[in-house]
Amino acid sequence: MATDISSVQAAWPLSAQIGRTWFRWRSFAPVPLFLMLFLLPADFICSSAQYSLLVLGVALAEGLRIWAVGHAGSNTRTRGDAVQQLVHAGPYCHVRNPLYIANIAMYTLCGVIFGFGLLSLFIFIYSSVEYYFIVSFEEQILSKTFGESYVQYTQTVPRWIPSFKPRCASSGHSFDLWRALKSEKSTFYSMTAMALGFFIKAALLK
Repeated sequence: MATDISSVQAAWPLSAQIGRTWFRWRSFAPVPLFLMLFLLPADFICSSAQYSLLVLGVALAEGLRIWAVGHAGSNTRTRGDAVQQLVHAGPYCHVRNPLYIANIAMYTLCGVIFGFGLLSLFIFIYSSVEYYFIVSFEEQILSKTFGESYVQYTQTVPRWIPSFKPRCASSGHSFDLWRALKSEKSTFYSMTAMALGFFIKAALLK
């Protein structure tokens, strides 16, 4: 079901209007942050045990992304304003924005892996602000597209703080690992580039 944006966008809150632009360019939003990680001198060096814990954190965040994408499919990669279906299965029964939570965690942890304190805090704040605006936009789209069913979903499932127990009945979307891995190719490429950048930077600083 396509959504006609032009007729209603003017009535949106400013946060949603900003979020619409940020949503369309969200793939490029982390680029300035990653460049800073590569170019700026690190504040500290982690121990082997600390690196292991940080890498585990990144892996868990990516696992959350795979869990979410495995249920939501290619809808998570769209840059358009149309939403075909309301997915509340898997992690979406626990929290409404699992992908964005995972992204914030991954970006912040990567900052710590590269040895930054204040910059990692900045990355966390920057990413949180980015997704605040994007979610504001998405909620306008979902509310217009799905009406009362989406309103009921928002009233039972938290936006940011996950619930340990499912807060709604599943929409019936099944988990597809192959679909998730296929959709996550660009994320895997980005993480590989980050790892290579880390080792290159570490080698140059020796």
